[in-house]
Amino acid sequence: MVNVTLETFLLHARNLRDFFATSGKSDDVLASDFLGRPLRVRMPLVRSARVRRRLNKRISHLSYSRSRLGRAWDVRSLLAEIDDAMGVFLSRLSMVDAGLADTIRSSV
Repeated sequence: MVNVTLETFLLHARNLRDFFATSGKSDDVLASDFLGRPLRVRMPLVRSARVRRRLNKRISHLSYSRSRLGRAWDVRSLLAEIDDAMGVFLSRLSMVDAGLADTIRSSV
């Protein structure tokens, strides 16, 4: 059960990393879609090359190198970065659409 919980968290970490990116593919949903401009948030660990590679290989991607990737994750630090980024997003969103920001806050 631990693997399911961890992999679910890591999948959401990967999705939120991409959501908070300043650019993406044409059909990607980005924070900037809601704000009307790019959102610059600091996520040095989540966006680091090491974590990016591990997330991309470990989650939703079957590869031969997957088994060689470390199993330990600094979940606390990843979660702190994601929480900080979400706080910045909700703060900026409340200036654009307070109702939507409140709806998201109540569902998180």
